[in-house]
Amino acid sequence: MDWKTASSYYEARLTEALNVQRYAINLANLPQAEVPSQLKEILLQEAEPARRQLERLRKREFRIAVVGLEKAGKSTFINAWLECDLLPAKGGRCTFTTTQIYSVQNDTEQKLEVQAKTEEQFINLLNELQKVNAQEDINTIRNNEITLQQVRREGNRIFPFTRLEDIKESLKKYVADEKYAHAVLEARLYTNKLAQAEGIVFYDVPGLDSGLAKHVDEAKAMLSDCDAVILVQRFTSLREKELEIIKFTELGDKNITVADKLFVFLSRIDSLGSAEALKTHIEEASQDWFKRARLPQERIVYGSAGAYLLLNGLAGEQTKFEIGDAGNIQAQLQRLTGINDEEALNKQATGIPIIKEKIFNYINKERVLILKKRCEASIKTILNTSEEIYNLVRKRYSENPEEAKRFEEDRKRILFSEWWNNKWEQKKAELQKFYDSSVTNNSLDNLTANSATSLAKFKDRYLEIVASEIQKLREEAFRKKDIIFAANSYPQFDRMKANFAWREDLYGDISKLLSSIARQLALELKDEALTLVEYMTNLLWGSKQVKERLIAQSEEYFLSKLENSLSVLFLRFARPVAEVLIRAPLNSDARDKIAKSLGVDIEIVDNYYTGEELAFQVLKRYAKYGHQLLCNRTIRQQVLGVTGVGTTIVNVASEIQLPQDDVIFEVETDINAFEEYLRAAIFEAAGFEQYCIQELKGLIDTFREKQGTWMGIALNEWLQGNPLLLAEIPPELRSQESHLEVSERLRQLSTALKKTRIQEVQLNSVLVEV
Repeated sequence: MDWKTASSYYEARLTEALNVQRYAINLANLPQAEVPSQLKEILLQEAEPARRQLERLRKREFRIAVVGLEKAGKSTFINAWLECDLLPAKGGRCTFTTTQIYSVQNDTEQKLEVQAKTEEQFINLLNELQKVNAQEDINTIRNNEITLQQVRREGNRIFPFTRLEDIKESLKKYVADEKYAHAVLEARLYTNKLAQAEGIVFYDVPGLDSGLAKHVDEAKAMLSDCDAVILVQRFTSLREKELEIIKFTELGDKNITVADKLFVFLSRIDSLGSAEALKTHIEEASQDWFKRARLPQERIVYGSAGAYLLLNGLAGEQTKFEIGDAGNIQAQLQRLTGINDEEALNKQATGIPIIKEKIFNYINKERVLILKKRCEASIKTILNTSEEIYNLVRKRYSENPEEAKRFEEDRKRILFSEWWNNKWEQKKAELQKFYDSSVTNNSLDNLTANSATSLAKFKDRYLEIVASEIQKLREEAFRKKDIIFAANSYPQFDRMKANFAWREDLYGDISKLLSSIARQLALELKDEALTLVEYMTNLLWGSKQVKERLIAQSEEYFLSKLENSLSVLFLRFARPVAEVLIRAPLNSDARDKIAKSLGVDIEIVDNYYTGEELAFQVLKRYAKYGHQLLCNRTIRQQVLGVTGVGTTIVNVASEIQLPQDDVIFEVETDINAFEEYLRAAIFEAAGFEQYCIQELKGLIDTFREKQGTWMGIALNEWLQGNPLLLAEIPPELRSQESHLEVSERLRQLSTALKKTRIQEVQLNSVLVEV
């Protein structure tokens, strides 16, 4: 099979293989397909070199990279190959940019294309030079700003020519002249002097040891995208940067070895001192290359490109200056090689005709085999891996979308039921942990010192409400006091009458106070209940149906129910205290009768008092003695057995001068006492904590009892694509469409594989006929 046939054949096969690879990657990218990541990685890695090879085949290009360190003689080597001292070669750096040389057939096709850098590319170059501290290059650019700007402004240029000598100055200007070359991206030379075969391209890249990352990147990209490599090597053993050439070549083409496509030209042998030195030089280089890359000795050619130009009358003035006198060079080569025949000396000693013959032989004979080896390995890996992915997914999914849909729906519902049963246990456990930690503080996990349970917050809020409402009561009472006192001061102030009148009005306000406290407590409990409902709603992925199922009626109805229940409890124990302390004055018959009529109701309160003041430990006793039990030292000593005045509740006035003051002090003290009982006894006596637990626990119980309801809701949320639920369920239970997508992509991959196999048979049939 010749190269033209092979190029067409493998262009078609690589195209089909990459098409299969695309469908396989599309399938593997679906998480629900569950394709192992290593299979996907194999396809991605194999596709890159295959695409590069396909691109070269489509362009009908056979790319040969000419690489080496700076001053190894790459440009001189190419000049000798072209038999024209064209590319600049001198003591300093002489190649600033990549030069590409294309083989064409006709003289009329010969031209030089110069591609200028864009402003962005030029700025990136400056940034890179500053980064590596390439001060010499930076200074050169600064000194030549005008000419470099002119090149960028002129843009891309084309120079047609007939003889290579005609574009020598232009090429030198844009490739090697530092006044212009820094503004050039690349130069492309189209010539019929490169090779007889069409499509051959030489890439001449600046040396890897230039110090610029740009040159290393260019070399790496070129070696990853070439068909053969010619390394121009000056020294016996490989330098560090030359070892990178091996690495880059291996990375770019894993299906063939470095030895399959590498040629080495040991350059500038005319600089060696003796025949023995040359022999040693060749042996050491051969051994080093065999050790490094298993490169056979026939792939290594020694010689001198400069000597070839000089001895064949092709050298320009710069080359003559660099190499020396032709007679001396000829004599030196004769001493080194022992060849006296001039024609043989020019061929064997300079090495240029030999390596050209080897390269042409590679192009005409070996490159088809290498192409086959490279492409067959890549195609095989892509197709086999794609088939493995297909067979793996096909075990769980059908290629028929309708069949896949029915199968998936049945399978998913079963899987969802199994998943829900396990998830339900987890949800109940999470709810219980939340309840224990946030409501009752019975969690196994210790709360922080700043944490507060719902019960604790409920009690704290109760105390805040009591303090606020009592303060309002007190302000309202004292606002009315003067009116009441004035109404009961004719012809003079009637202490008892005013006391009764004030207390009667005050008792009416206390009834409102108790209702207000019950209302506010109900609001607090409703908020706690709704917090719990919200948590249960979040457990079921924010479904609106959760609240509807837990609280059948409206929130207002729920609040009303709580308020009624709390009012009953609250009034059951708070009203007797208000009756006995507020309704009638101290030492009045009415107060005594009230105390006797209440009986055990006020005694129950005593059991729940948690305050520190002894005067309040027995409500009936306080009702009898009133403020005297707090302020009168003698009575405190006789009744309570304690000395001193109780100062924790009231600040006793030092002296009561008027009858009005006595009434004010008595009423104010009773209001304070009423507040103390509300704070330190009524909350516990009314069982608010248990009632709170009862209501919140009732919501928990209702939630736990409705497992079937929640399963239906979970199923609905799943089918409706609730993202919160989808985040929890296994990948295979996610969207319905995703599985149909697996089937569709599986079908596409199957079609592509079948088509590729048919195409392969057809191409092979055509190949046999050819």
